[in-house]
Amino acid sequence: MVRAYGYVTDDERQLLETTARSLLKLKEDIGDRLAGMEAVLLALFHAQGRTDIALARLKVQADFLEMKGTPSAFLNSFVARAKEPSR
Repeated sequence: MVRAYGYVTDDERQLLETTARSLLKLKEDIGDRLAGMEAVLLALFHAQGRTDIALARLKVQADFLEMKGTPSAFLNSFVARAKEPSR
């Protein structure tokens, strides 16, 4: 490993590595959420105001992603919450 800074302690290096990994994970999570939001908006647009059709499309898409082994936590959560009765 090449050190860019000669005066970085092992603790500081470990903190920087942990922070970098956390940021990469956050970027991945945000990407998943954005893709889910895009899917929701697109389904609503294509359903032309029919929420039952939009939810059916989203459920199919969520199931498809699950079968592919790349489930969308946001999409699954959205579909589950949308099916709950209104309060």
